[in-house]
Amino acid sequence: MPNFELRKQRLDLSRLHDECERNYQRLQKVPFDSAKMGSLAHLNFPQKPNAGLSIEVIEVTRYTSTLNIKADQAGPHWMPQIEIKARVYRDAKMLEVIEWCTDRTIPWDLSEEKGMQARDEKWQWNIFLSELLIYGLRHGSALAKA
Repeated sequence: MPNFELRKQRLDLSRLHDECERNYQRLQKVPFDSAKMGSLAHLNFPQKPNAGLSIEVIEVTRYTSTLNIKADQAGPHWMPQIEIKARVYRDAKMLEVIEWCTDRTIPWDLSEEKGMQARDEKWQWNIFLSELLIYGLRHGSALAKA
């Protein structure tokens, strides 16, 4: 097998970890406590009254927290509600997507066949989460509930 095909098949873990670290840094800018069970933050978008990004802590352990992140009407009108579960690793300072949508497929027609995932789909979802967080931080006004 040619060398370029081998490189194409490998996953780039350092790229994934870098994105997870950047997502953790972005999450730190959202005014809520990710280490407290039930903590909730909601980012409203003034230019889209029915749109929002909500982040809720649904599980807390000694070193991690699990977040449920929902984006409702935050993107184009044809985009469905996005629901992502992400894990915060407080000691490693990383935020990693662990589950996306209920059927694990990208919600628009750019993905492979239904049920098939691209080799770098986890990285793609972490990039998507970073875009959601960036958009929310730039354009949203935060409401936090402890």
